Amino acid sequence: MRYNDRVKIVTTTEDDEWGDTTSTTSDWLACRITGVSTQMNMNVFGKYTSNALAVHFKTKLSQVDYVLIDDVKRKPQAVLQARKNTVVIVQAV
Repeated sequence: MRYNDRVKIVTTTEDDEWGDTTSTTSDWLACRITGVSTQMNMNVFGKYTSNALAVHFKTKLSQVDYVLIDDVKRKPQAVLQARKNTVVIVQAV
């Protein structure tokens, strides 16, 4: 699989004392952006949405709160860990 696309990951962490949250943006990560099959749409969203995207990463990611694709922040609907890879399902705008 070719990982030609680049996205950024945004993670949020909470401070212990006051409960404030800070967001951290990663550097550009290599990934592959593909469409999602009809069966996966039914499993994740409960209906068919043709504008869903699957973002495939080479490595395992521990925490994904948002994905920046073309400077648009998208919240993941599902995060799948498969072997040594991570697949994040997001809904396109």
